[in-house]
Amino acid sequence: MSKKRAGEEVSKRFQKCHGLIPGLPSELAIECMIRVPYKFQTAMKSVCTSWCNLLSDSSFSRERMRCGKAELLLCLVQPLTPPKPNAVEEGEKKELLQQQPRVSVTPRFGLSVYNATMSTWNRVAFPEQQIPLFCECVAVQASGKVLLIGGWDPVTLQPVKDVYVLELAGEGSGRRWRKGASMKEPRSFFACALVGSTKIYVAGGHDDQKNALRSAEVYDVVRDEWLSLPPMTEGRDECHGFAMGPKIAHLDLDMKGPCSAHLTELGFCVLSGYGTESQGRFRSDGEVYDPATNTWSRVENVWPFHDTSPRGRITGDIRGSSSKLWCFVDSKLQWETEDDSGKWKLDLESVKLPVTGSLVYGGGYGGDAVVMIGGGVMMKTATEESVGKWSSIDDIPFGFSTLPFSHASIYV
Repeated sequence: MSKKRAGEEVSKRFQKCHGLIPGLPSELAIECMIRVPYKFQTAMKSVCTSWCNLLSDSSFSRERMRCGKAELLLCLVQPLTPPKPNAVEEGEKKELLQQQPRVSVTPRFGLSVYNATMSTWNRVAFPEQQIPLFCECVAVQASGKVLLIGGWDPVTLQPVKDVYVLELAGEGSGRRWRKGASMKEPRSFFACALVGSTKIYVAGGHDDQKNALRSAEVYDVVRDEWLSLPPMTEGRDECHGFAMGPKIAHLDLDMKGPCSAHLTELGFCVLSGYGTESQGRFRSDGEVYDPATNTWSRVENVWPFHDTSPRGRITGDIRGSSSKLWCFVDSKLQWETEDDSGKWKLDLESVKLPVTGSLVYGGGYGGDAVVMIGGGVMMKTATEESVGKWSSIDDIPFGFSTLPFSHASIYV
């Protein structure tokens, strides 16, 4: 038992549930159940109504996190690889391939999950065999949800406005995918980020004619509805989105904690991207949406790598007096910039990649940074301490080694 009575919040909500485990008080029974690995929770819900109600309550997930028993999942939207041939068939397949010309085939995408706590890889079943190509993956920790947003239809290869929701914790956990409310318009390769605990912002991307979009909208996870936002000043295709905190202009020295305004007034930054007529030439500026004023402001000199997409190259932290970003590139740089309203400040630092000349994908990973390297290697580095000192995590098994398009991490 911890010094603070373990399971206190959960036991208050389920104090009438006697006999969770025969012969044990409810507090101890909850302590035992919190320690069961996540992969067994779906089966546990079928034991009895009390167990199902307990494991489906959001307080159960929060208690797992408080006790340090939650498992970190890294969700990856990535192209699927063909099945590995066995030794008997391998020779026959090589001979067949030599006789037939190579044909370009549209890739199939899936949602892969790496359990960092258990060091296991799995692929999540999807009702339509494959998820939309190039869709955005967003995790909502507060409600235990993973969402797939937009992308391309696997058959028509046209942008879609679909939203798919998978509940990993809470009342709906263990159920199949469900359709969420659709976006106002179809889009792909757009900026997307969770801002706060319940709002997902999207902006930019391109339409079915490959025109860069200026439009933006916000999704309320609780209400399952989309609202349109004012458009950006520029169309931005292949842009990157993230939440950011405002610059603290005045800090009371008597305060013992962070500025309360910083914790509540978060903005949505859309970084770089390119216009319709300048495909592949990434902009150096960005735009920040302020929910408090319902307006956009421009931030200059934020992305100096004109030949490199910011997607899969950035992770960040919104704590402190500004938003700290780490950029995974082959050079060592450090720079700061502010938007033209003076409210938002970006502090950027490049982190030299562990390899050069290889395809990589990087992003956030439970407070640290992680990169996947073409060839099946995953490495991580701490973004607060020992920045740039990479260490190997695990060898990636066959079938999961392709570089992802988008990712999200969540504790369960």
